[in-house]
Amino acid sequence: MRLPLKTLRWLHNQKLSRRHMRGSRLHRWFGDRILAKELWRPTPHSLACAWLVGFPITVIPFLPLQSVFATIAALLVRGNLLLCIALQFLSTPLTAPIHLPICYFAGELVRGRGFAQVWQGVTEETSELLSGDAAISLYLGSAVVGILGGVVGYAIVYQVWKRRPARVRV
Repeated sequence: MRLPLKTLRWLHNQKLSRRHMRGSRLHRWFGDRILAKELWRPTPHSLACAWLVGFPITVIPFLPLQSVFATIAALLVRGNLLLCIALQFLSTPLTAPIHLPICYFAGELVRGRGFAQVWQGVTEETSELLSGDAAISLYLGSAVVGILGGVVGYAIVYQVWKRRPARVRV
């Protein structure tokens, strides 16, 4: 898949082209690995790898510098940097009321509590939600949700990409 010419020009003007990055501070820190085409060009493998490592980092609650960790993870697996960093914007204060309860519920279920018992604890005993026990459930659930979401997203990216019809060149 090739990026539109307008997008390529914008990236070049923002000094995000491979030519401008050569010799930059990032290039000195990471070497030629930062210039690898897989990191910048959307291919099925690079997008799937970016989702696989980026989504679990996104789901971890209250993690400072998520984008830095996502960048390092993308460099390690040669995933698409842009998607990996963009995924980090899914965990904002606007999405916290959705993903934090899901992580908490998943953590409680993994720890062996029944759904009805978890629901009753959330609705009636709200003081327990501020305890250290709740934090364990929250982080355990974020690990489970992150890993499952990463693996499912990895499979979906490959399936969607395979179904795209090939372009007919005339």
